Amino acid sequence: MLRSVGVAALVPAAAVRAATPGVDAPPPPAPPRALQLPPLHELVLDNGLRAVVAPRPALPLASVAIVLRGGAEADPPGRAGLADATATLLARGALRGGRAVDASALARQAEALGASLESDSDWRSVRVAMTVSTPRLDAALALLADVVRRPLFEADELERWRAQALDDVDLALADPAVVAAQVARRLRWGAGAHGAVVTRASVQRISRDDVRALHRRIARPDAALVVFAGDVDAPRALALLRRHLGDWRRPTGAPATVAASATAPLPTRLALVDMPGAGQSSVVLAAPWAGSADPELPTAQVAAALLAGGYSSRLSQAVRIRRGLSYGVYGSTEAYAADGWWGAAAQTHHASAAQVLQLMRDEVERLRHEPPDADELAARQAALVGAFARGWETTAGTATLLASHWAAGRPWSALAEHPRRIGAVDGAQVGDFARRRWPPDALRAVVVGDLAAAGDAVPTAAGPVLRLPLSQVDFDRTALTAEAP
Repeated sequence: MLRSVGVAALVPAAAVRAATPGVDAPPPPAPPRALQLPPLHELVLDNGLRAVVAPRPALPLASVAIVLRGGAEADPPGRAGLADATATLLARGALRGGRAVDASALARQAEALGASLESDSDWRSVRVAMTVSTPRLDAALALLADVVRRPLFEADELERWRAQALDDVDLALADPAVVAAQVARRLRWGAGAHGAVVTRASVQRISRDDVRALHRRIARPDAALVVFAGDVDAPRALALLRRHLGDWRRPTGAPATVAASATAPLPTRLALVDMPGAGQSSVVLAAPWAGSADPELPTAQVAAALLAGGYSSRLSQAVRIRRGLSYGVYGSTEAYAADGWWGAAAQTHHASAAQVLQLMRDEVERLRHEPPDADELAARQAALVGAFARGWETTAGTATLLASHWAAGRPWSALAEHPRRIGAVDGAQVGDFARRRWPPDALRAVVVGDLAAAGDAVPTAAGPVLRLPLSQVDFDRTALTAEAP
């Protein structure tokens, strides 16, 4: 449920009426409306290519995406960033009609359709997409099909990507918040694929042969999905698929699968990274969560929202509202096949980093013993369902949501069930989840900042503590230090 905040919510109603004679107080919020999802139609071609169609005929716009199963979790050891390189290079040149079309010409062709060519990757997939007016959907899918099936992967474009990626690595190492998140990822996941961090060394190792090999492995019709969302129905989508992708030959052999990454948290309970001269300290607390197939995933989502799901969440109340120690506490979650991650992050003065971290730990512990009451629970559930509903408001948002849902291997029926499952979670379930999954020894904490400026207020932990200067943080090694992998 979305709720507007007006002047009357900020000052007494009597003051509003006094300032604006004859104007009544604003009406109360309307009751929440039931979420209406578009019908989903599944299509399958003879070559194994699958598609899903989400018709929304109200506006003459349509989004189309081709999604390939295989993202960063499939990056080979020592080559973190390969999926990103592959996704980027897909949009930087392709064979079209037997002619090589470079990145600039490809961008102009997309712009001539009134759109931009999007390409990106995440942990599970590589995706190319466009949003166009309905009459141009045919041309848009033709362009995307060429990009996915016949990319050029030019050497100079790879070097351009490499230069940009190296700049990104350097910028990340100058930002306490990014470094803290990366260190927390390694503490939580260990040396597995989900603990990998893109480094200068991994970027330098990536070759054209690596990009081509990944493309050969993931760009096949029986391991891909085409998403249509907007002003398009199933019969038209099927005709477009047959026209532009029906002759895409399925390779021999089964599609490659990505083995579930082993979860091997490092024994370090607290990492302190000294960044002299940093303006603030970044504090991150990370914990186990739920995997994408875990039946407790809805409970995990509510628990995460209660702790760090917005301005009125428990961590925001404790850190920002009652004590003014940070501008906010921001939560993040990741659900993979076998396991998941929850994290909370805040920026604060160096001298208050220890206090902020302790407040975070205290609130996790409090949730284990003080489940939410009915009002607190209802507010967090409404926020979760509202955020889910907003994802369906545009054709591009719908296509993105469907693509990520498929890449996670979840059934389409889970989408319609999501609001009900969130609403069915009760406070006792949340408390039980927190007690079982978030004992103190399961938490991992990171503080990155100017440790000298913190004085005596340096965080501590009841367990192994790693303290090192930023110059010695080495993400190419398992334990972040000079220890060999």
